[in-house]
Amino acid sequence: MSGSPWAGLHARWARLREGLAPPAYPGVQLTAKRLLNLYVSRWQEWRGHTRLWARPIKMTVEATNICNLRCPACFTGSNLAGRSKSHMPIEFYERLLDELGDYLFSLEFFNWGEPLLAKHIFAMIEQATRRGISTTISTNFSFPFDAERAERIVTSGLQILGVSIDGARQDTYEQYRVRGQLDTVLRNVALVRDAKLRLGSATPRLIWQYHVFPHNLADVETARVMAADLGMDMAVSKGWTVGEEWDPKSEHRFFWYPTPPSPCRFLWQEAVVHNEGGVAPCCGTYYPEDDVGHLATAAGEAGTTRFGEVWNSEKMRQARQLYRNRSAPDAPRQHVCYDCPLTVIWEKWQVHQASGTSAPFEAGFGTNDCFNYFWNRRPALSGARKAG
Repeated sequence: MSGSPWAGLHARWARLREGLAPPAYPGVQLTAKRLLNLYVSRWQEWRGHTRLWARPIKMTVEATNICNLRCPACFTGSNLAGRSKSHMPIEFYERLLDELGDYLFSLEFFNWGEPLLAKHIFAMIEQATRRGISTTISTNFSFPFDAERAERIVTSGLQILGVSIDGARQDTYEQYRVRGQLDTVLRNVALVRDAKLRLGSATPRLIWQYHVFPHNLADVETARVMAADLGMDMAVSKGWTVGEEWDPKSEHRFFWYPTPPSPCRFLWQEAVVHNEGGVAPCCGTYYPEDDVGHLATAAGEAGTTRFGEVWNSEKMRQARQLYRNRSAPDAPRQHVCYDCPLTVIWEKWQVHQASGTSAPFEAGFGTNDCFNYFWNRRPALSGARKAG
């Protein structure tokens, strides 16, 4: 059968079905406009277009870049100087939705800040829900909360509430979630669980996000039991570290691996907009010097008012062009995407394919290497900016 023409037909049919299947974002309303944009986006990515007609199907908005914890492998937690601390203006967010809402399948309200500390977070979720967009929050949940706000989370239509809890005891939990209080986190989760029961709601889906490190390995099974008692699903993944990956032979795996060959989806299908209007090429960048453009968050502010202009800006098109020819003499070597492991992997994969070798492909990078690329990158800072 494997050598028959039917085998090739079945393989082509499988690829066609995969290309037509929409992403499985919970709660999204599938409309003709969303689906058409999705297929155009996938086709342009496959063709390697640098100027896009399609709009992103997923967007990350930094509702606020303020955080109460001091997690060591986080730019914000390490108090590194970056953008000014602020909340995304609701009027600016509404303008983004007016332009992109009909195309988006998913909205994530977090990146380098704590989204449930954002001034307008509930209104932001509610507006996305009304437009039929799937919504996700990842929170540390280690701050004062109450039953009223728990009900607001439920009635907002939020689909997924991930809670980062890296330990089942205070002494293990706080080694990474510095300043965090485990009892506060668990109490807040219980408030949301109880609100779901009172309101008869299946959402948001509660997920215990457990990043495994050597210091909390022994707590994993205890955490599974605690998660079940709280009505939470359990998502266990390997925690990334600054420097060498801890125990590469560990049974625990990162939540994501850069599997070649695959161009960076952020450049064709996903957008990242920061609290002050900076548009980043992906969720891994931190410094505004690496942005691909800036959106004016208020009248009279510098920057464009249309996301589409930034989506096809010179820096964004340069990033996409790197997947055509990273070694071109005029390739922008200062661009954050130039030395990104995903870009380098793609170039190596093209060379591997062209060689005709039967040897297995070696990417040379893992997930921890990708994290460290962004962590170690320090673009030329404008002025004498200092951490404060």
